[in-house]
Amino acid sequence: MLTYSEALTYLYSFVSYERKASWHYSHKTLNLERFRGFLARLGDPQYAVPAIHVAGSDGKGSVCAMLASVLRAMGCKVGLYTSPHLHNIRERIQINGEWISESDFARWTAFLQETTRRYSPPPEGYSTFFELMTAMAFLHFQHERADYAVIETGLGGRLDATNVMHPLVTVITHISLEHTALLGDTLEAIADEKLGITRPDVPVIIGPQDDCLYDHFQNRLRNQAAPVIFTGRQYQLRSVKRGARYRALQVESPSGRIRKIQIPLFGHYQIENTLTTLAALDILAHCQAIPSLPLPLLQKGLREVVWPGRFEIIRRPGKPRLVLDVAHTANGAASLRRSLDEFFPTRKRIFVLGFLQDKRIGEMLRLLVRPQDRLILTQAPTPRGASLDQILQELKPLPEIAANSLLTADPRDALDQAERIASPRDLICVAGSLYLVGEIRTGLFLEK
Repeated sequence: MLTYSEALTYLYSFVSYERKASWHYSHKTLNLERFRGFLARLGDPQYAVPAIHVAGSDGKGSVCAMLASVLRAMGCKVGLYTSPHLHNIRERIQINGEWISESDFARWTAFLQETTRRYSPPPEGYSTFFELMTAMAFLHFQHERADYAVIETGLGGRLDATNVMHPLVTVITHISLEHTALLGDTLEAIADEKLGITRPDVPVIIGPQDDCLYDHFQNRLRNQAAPVIFTGRQYQLRSVKRGARYRALQVESPSGRIRKIQIPLFGHYQIENTLTTLAALDILAHCQAIPSLPLPLLQKGLREVVWPGRFEIIRRPGKPRLVLDVAHTANGAASLRRSLDEFFPTRKRIFVLGFLQDKRIGEMLRLLVRPQDRLILTQAPTPRGASLDQILQELKPLPEIAANSLLTADPRDALDQAERIASPRDLICVAGSLYLVGEIRTGLFLEK
């Protein structure tokens, strides 16, 4: 039997494309047939629990968290699989909000190790870290007899290791230009990769999109036998009010029904994510894949959703207000700017920003930062993090922003520098990368 530490060492001995700065995106590196064969030797656990499959560029993790919270409020036992993690690898595999235990993590890793030894020839390229984590999630949810599993894709969708199920519904959240070296350099190409998770006989929920994409989605899904819901056009937001603890929404569904709900996630982008979540739940109930959803349970589930690092406001006595947001695309940066303008229109802003190498850094900076804002630029703590030299190159066409920028390679030092130049009435915002936000939350002892 492995210890937890030994299990981590074993899993990280396999290739992890989350950690590689460059690699070739193809059937050779992401071999779903090989992975299906591996799962078959495990008893095909990917089919054991009815699943909801979510892909997209922006908001897919938030939609997964909302779906899991509502299903849990209905009294269901719900597995949630997401990636990457903010702090601890065990976050990725949860049941009813509880991380997989260290002992279960080690036990499943030992089981996977034995299966790999018996059936998979070396070297490490015959399996990947993400495949083994995905297999562990399927096994854990099966063993714990979860009623439902909410599964987030890792990268893209078409070749993603999670794309081995036959889900109850597939969900595509907002599409942005991301991972363009891997997924394609147009919105349409990236959308096609995400649409790779759809099945002709499985309902599809398309979250709000840029107007230029709707015709493309309709063309790609024209032979779909199951319902296709375009959330941005079929669900209408009738009112939005902001309170101290919740944002209150009134949403009209395609049937004309208006529901009043509250969400504790304040980022402006969470409004769109809520509409997408509602559409997925409505189609599941309509198809009788889940029990009917009384409004009080829907309201309870959405009020209780927890998803750290998404416009997370940290209040600390005598210190500047701190906002943590994992915005990592141009759309995410624009939405974060809109949220900051709504919540903190008069506070001076100091940004702590770090990015991944394959992100549109210059565009994100233009959309997020005002000329008067101060910046502390740092490196996201991952091998894929953009170097300070790369960020400086992106700053060259932005002299007004560059003039107000400082650089430090260490993220925690970046936060210290921001706090030294800030007054208690100012605002510090950490953004640009989930890895950066995770590092800052760890430094603030916010892991749980």
